[in-house]
Amino acid sequence: MKKIIWILLAGLPATGKSTLARALSVQLERCVVLDKDRVRAALFPGRMTDYTASQDALCMRAMIEAATYMTVHDLADYIFFDGRTFSKSTQIDEVISAADAAGAAWRILHLTCSDEAAEARLRAPDPDHPAANRDASLYYKVKANFEPILRKKLDLDTTDGMERALPEALTYLRV
Repeated sequence: MKKIIWILLAGLPATGKSTLARALSVQLERCVVLDKDRVRAALFPGRMTDYTASQDALCMRAMIEAATYMTVHDLADYIFFDGRTFSKSTQIDEVISAADAAGAAWRILHLTCSDEAAEARLRAPDPDHPAANRDASLYYKVKANFEPILRKKLDLDTTDGMERALPEALTYLRV
């Protein structure tokens, strides 16, 4: 029996995590994208959104619980964790530990791009993105504190878009 795979989309803001998640979800069967920014918007609408670490943690716990439920009840083959940079090893460890406990496999897709590409993406209005705190300041703040990912991962450079990243990610997830 095929194991359900939890996919952590790691990378700085504007590196294309959500774009890649959407593209992969079209290509993969029985796939769900759990997006922390959309979970936050649903749980804390409007001015209730404060982008604090405690609000992030609550949203991630909700996503992990949902992924665990989907895994236990065999509702999906691929579960994406989007909307978090996974810039700290503890954030990665939390999801991997839960995947292991649920009996799921896991993969990490680590997206990068040039600073210039990220800044251009952050300047362009994106009415579909629910996080209102995305800007160059946040990008550089997260970049300054981003811990190396020491676990097995696939590094994808999205500076020039998703043309090469999408097939590489599909191959990595299907192995």
